[in-house]
Amino acid sequence: MFDEIARALAYGQAVALLTVVRVNGATPCPPGTKLLAREDGALSGTLGAASLDARAREDGLRLLRSGESELVTYHLDADSGESVGSCGATIEVFIEPQRPEPRLLIAGSGYVAQALARLAAPMGWRVALVDDRSEFAGSASLPPGAEVAVAEIAGWLRERQADAMSAIVIVTRGHRSDEEALRAAIESAAGYVGMIGSPSKVRNIFRHLLRAGVSRAELERVHAPIGLDLGAQTPDEIALSIAAELLAWRRGGTGQRLRDTTSVLKRISAGDAARPDAEEAAEAEAEPAAEVVG
Repeated sequence: MFDEIARALAYGQAVALLTVVRVNGATPCPPGTKLLAREDGALSGTLGAASLDARAREDGLRLLRSGESELVTYHLDADSGESVGSCGATIEVFIEPQRPEPRLLIAGSGYVAQALARLAAPMGWRVALVDDRSEFAGSASLPPGAEVAVAEIAGWLRERQADAMSAIVIVTRGHRSDEEALRAAIESAAGYVGMIGSPSKVRNIFRHLLRAGVSRAELERVHAPIGLDLGAQTPDEIALSIAAELLAWRRGGTGQRLRDTTSVLKRISAGDAARPDAEEAAEAEAEPAAEVVG
């Protein structure tokens, strides 16, 4: 069962692991029995009774949505055949949601792709790259744990089955491969889809896809040109602008300058400077102390 969990998480699928921790009476399963509930409602294993499995599935899906673990007690009815004996029983089950790390699927393995992988991995992304050129993929400088594949790019993206916790970044070698990768990406359930390129390149690809039947709503999902406006020029700088946009998407940030969103000087001009000295002193005490060096 643990192999099944590992495979599900590797493909970005959340599961709930249900483990029997205590029983009382004639139960249909002993302590240690495990059941795996998937997001689509499919079950692996059994607690020994169909009606009990159904209740466990319902609770497993509920806790997958909330992300919380919980100890659940089920009272088994002898009349319905849930318990082995004639007096009923109780069973305590610990339900633990297992959610995958956010995945970053990078189409391409050039300098920008490699720099992005090195930035994203320490921030908790599970990084995988794909390129259809073995010489590029084989020489890529990547962080430990990053996966690199040599494959047809669009097919690989479809095979990975990106979910809402996945981000797809397209930085391939040219217009045609970018367009093919983008079409595969927008067919997926990925929460973030971004493509590198100049405004004219993005416009041409979008027009081609619209003529091919892709809807405007589907293209509205695409972050292209990709990244935040940092004035980036080098591959490392471009990767930083992409990583910043990815972080804003993942954490719900705006990408605005904190100086603009806090407007400290404007607030002072509007009357903050007139506050009583005691209030100002209390706020100063709440600030973290500056580090003393030397």
